[in-house]
Amino acid sequence: MQSIEPVGSNSAYPSEAKPVSEALSQKAYKATKAAAIASRARFRPNSWLSNKDANLLLRKRAQREAKQGNFAAAVQIFNRLTVYEPENADNFANRGLMHYNLKHYKQAFQDYNQAITLKPDLDRALSNRANLHASQHNWAEAIADYDQAIDLNPLNIRARLNQALTLREMGDYEEALVCLDIALFFRPESATLYAERGRTYQLEGQWNCAIADYTTARKLARLSTGLDLSAPGRVNDRVVRWMSSLY
Repeated sequence: MQSIEPVGSNSAYPSEAKPVSEALSQKAYKATKAAAIASRARFRPNSWLSNKDANLLLRKRAQREAKQGNFAAAVQIFNRLTVYEPENADNFANRGLMHYNLKHYKQAFQDYNQAITLKPDLDRALSNRANLHASQHNWAEAIADYDQAIDLNPLNIRARLNQALTLREMGDYEEALVCLDIALFFRPESATLYAERGRTYQLEGQWNCAIADYTTARKLARLSTGLDLSAPGRVNDRVVRWMSSLY
């Protein structure tokens, strides 16, 4: 009589099938192991790594989540990083930015304060706290934080731009133009800066200067290598919209 070979056996010799209980035990073990690996990867990737390397992987995961717009997921990762590295100001600054994007302004403010307490010369934490102040129309506090951030890092062009936009929002076009002039001195290839200076000129009533800057902004946007402060397409769309209101 022909023997019936076990179906689905991993044995090299099908006739030597393992007992059912042992097979189920191995299956359960593999499932448990997979779950454990997934858990470690979620919160403390590859526990066999050093703490420093594991934290670095977590930061990269948080950055990836943030880039995809998953700010809540990024906050959860930074929550763990602030526990693992309670003296790392960057973790608090980064979590603050995630909270800001989620419009959790109170938590963002607390994180920025903690980051600045841990590292008073962290210019981007000051610049981000200034953005938060500006969004709440706390103008004096915003300008003070921008000034301090720029004093610490004169090449923080985004801080200079945001300070100019804040001053423009306050109606102080002259000071806004000064900030944009200095920013353009350091970043003369920026379509964003020309566009925003053009808008400031327009609001001040200097239409010829506005048109000149808008023209330059559109030209630079076409030549952009993607290193500007804003995406070329967005800059061009803003300029077209602003120019249409001139006529």
